[in-house]
Amino acid sequence: MNYRNHDKYQKGIKLMQEKYEQSVIDSVDKGLYEFSPELADLVVSHGMAEVWGEKTSSIALKDKEMLVAAALIAQGGCDEEFEGHIYNSLNIGNSKQQIKEMLILLTLYVGVPKVLAKLPYVQKAFKKFDDSKLNKKEI
Repeated sequence: MNYRNHDKYQKGIKLMQEKYEQSVIDSVDKGLYEFSPELADLVVSHGMAEVWGEKTSSIALKDKEMLVAAALIAQGGCDEEFEGHIYNSLNIGNSKQQIKEMLILLTLYVGVPKVLAKLPYVQKAFKKFDDSKLNKKEI
């Protein structure tokens, strides 16, 4: 079955284009799809189109990124995904200060060790964001 032709899949890809760099979209639409079209459809059609899009439409995209980052801190693990959400959060309008304040707030609810464990990934995302801004200015 070709899921790429389905409306929900196309809506999911469109939403991904609002928040992700093309390399991330390609890793799902090409890499994951090649591995398992069904898994790619679940991520894109259900995860992006339905959950990120339709079912949570009253929450701003930049707020969703902060919520997901907070959930990933609470959950633990998923370090690369967490780093990606911090980077995306900056890319769509959240500030470094807002992210730092989220981390401060989370120390009360998930604990200092869980927050501190994510700092290297926050710092990598900040650096990647700064580097991408510099590269855009040079072009």
